[in-house]
Amino acid sequence: MKINCWDFVKCGREMGGTKVDKLGNCPAFTYTAFHGTNNGFRAGRYCWYVAGTFQDRKPQCTKASKIEECSSCNFFQFVREEEGPDFQL
Repeated sequence: MKINCWDFVKCGREMGGTKVDKLGNCPAFTYTAFHGTNNGFRAGRYCWYVAGTFQDRKPQCTKASKIEECSSCNFFQFVREEEGPDFQL
């Protein structure tokens, strides 16, 4: 597995993270349906998809105020470049 979003942005919302008590676990960390997508753990490298699937399509990422912002996220761009032609949007 490659680096996942919670490690890249250091949000502290992964299991045992420093902000779990206050903000809860990140949906990308708990969402298992996309385990392995873009070579990530759970949805850790597909977080831009998961960000829009909870709470009336409001993003759960602490870095985005709307889902469209995910494409300009440094982690999104990092994964897209790292995965190359195998990148899954």
